[in-house]
Amino acid sequence: MVNMKNRILDHFGLKVLSLIIAIVIWVIVANVDDYTTTKQISGIEIEFINGDAITEKNKVYEVPEGTVIDIIVKGRRSIVEKLTNEDFKAVADLSKMSITNAVAVNVSAVSSRIDKELTISYTNNAVNIAVEEKLQKQLPITVRTSSEVADGYAIRNKTASPNLITVEGAESVVNTIEEVVVDVDVNGASESLSAYAAPVFLDKNGNEIDSSKFDYDVKEVEVSVEVLKTKELTVRVKTQGEPKKGYAVASINYQPTSILVVGEAADLAKVDEVVIDDIDVTDCSKDLETPITLADYLPSGITLAEDTQEVMEKVAIEEIEEKTLVISGDEINIVGKSGELNYEFKDNISYILKVRGLRENLDNLKVTNLIPSIDVSGYDVGTYKFSVNFKEIKGIEILDNIEAELEITQVQ
Repeated sequence: MVNMKNRILDHFGLKVLSLIIAIVIWVIVANVDDYTTTKQISGIEIEFINGDAITEKNKVYEVPEGTVIDIIVKGRRSIVEKLTNEDFKAVADLSKMSITNAVAVNVSAVSSRIDKELTISYTNNAVNIAVEEKLQKQLPITVRTSSEVADGYAIRNKTASPNLITVEGAESVVNTIEEVVVDVDVNGASESLSAYAAPVFLDKNGNEIDSSKFDYDVKEVEVSVEVLKTKELTVRVKTQGEPKKGYAVASINYQPTSILVVGEAADLAKVDEVVIDDIDVTDCSKDLETPITLADYLPSGITLAEDTQEVMEKVAIEEIEEKTLVISGDEINIVGKSGELNYEFKDNISYILKVRGLRENLDNLKVTNLIPSIDVSGYDVGTYKFSVNFKEIKGIEILDNIEAELEITQVQ
């Protein structure tokens, strides 16, 4: 035991000195191995805080997409070599934004212990923020159909519920919204249908706008499409009243002459034509041209199935003229003759007949068109005066009453 103690204490000072020297050597070696180094850390996402400092002023802001920052860290190798971008946080405080809309970015290590060990440097230390006025706008929702319904059917009505939508966002974005639609496919439909659809926002050129750039209060719209049978109806236009004295209706022209309507089968069965009979030409002395709203003349339960909403009609008003015709006895037809009698117009004279009508009717009018005639049925030998009858021709007025003197004799 004494020997063991003597051995421990033997050269004790030298042993302590050796231990101290060993520790110093270890520290020196450790420090040489854990030297100071630098490393670039890329892609640290920037967190933007205190955005309400902007929105409370009725403004909106937008940060550049994928906003990240790159840094260079300096520290002991044993710490630096293990670091990734997840070990750092980058914060931009929007309440401290400059008058040029730039906000500083502050980067630190997530761990405060590590943060004290590092020196962090970066050059791109500010981000520019887009700031503008907030705008709220209310727009109607329109139902937009695609494809075609079944043959013999048409869409009578399309409704959206709700039919209004409120959008809110940056003024420059909201002002580009020209129309809001909901789409529904009606391919081959032969009955009414309903569906739910998300609103689609369109600009003035009909291009879709990314709805993630603004807020809106209606996310889903109930759509109803009324699909009913169709029928083609004839269109007739008539006038009422009389033109100014000395004038007449020369013609009535209008387009279209037929229309396609839609309705319940029972309602369609009751109608074959649309009559427009209230075109008033009273005291007119010149042409009358009027657009006519077709819907005003359709019976209850029937609506138009086409885009055509009006009939364009033109009533031609022309001055009435007179014409003189000369009628010979040979041109007068004798009706009801007896084979035992002879018939001869006395003195073989000609008769003057005045007629009145529109120029287009008078220009080509001939005596033969009027088929002048007298009826001698039951008359025996003698000399008689007969009123000459004329065929009625639309648009021609006979002004004279002609009497023809006829001599009837016995056949020898």
